[in-house]
Amino acid sequence: MKDRDIKRLVIWLLIGVTILFLLSGFGITAPDLVTAITLGALPKPVSYRLHTYLWGPFLLLLLLHIYLAQKKNTTH
Repeated sequence: MKDRDIKRLVIWLLIGVTILFLLSGFGITAPDLVTAITLGALPKPVSYRLHTYLWGPFLLLLLLHIYLAQKKNTTH
């Protein structure tokens, strides 16, 4: 897998985890709205659990994204 492909994969994973992280956070503070938007898939207890579990992957992907962005591209 090329370096560029790895960067793209990390970016897309980070976008997905960020959206889930934000949505689950709103599910904690505004559970009626998020439960309705997600058609009952994210009630408050599930949002809280998901939000609690996602901080680790979010932080790891964010640090990896920053590292890859700072890493010199050897092909130039």
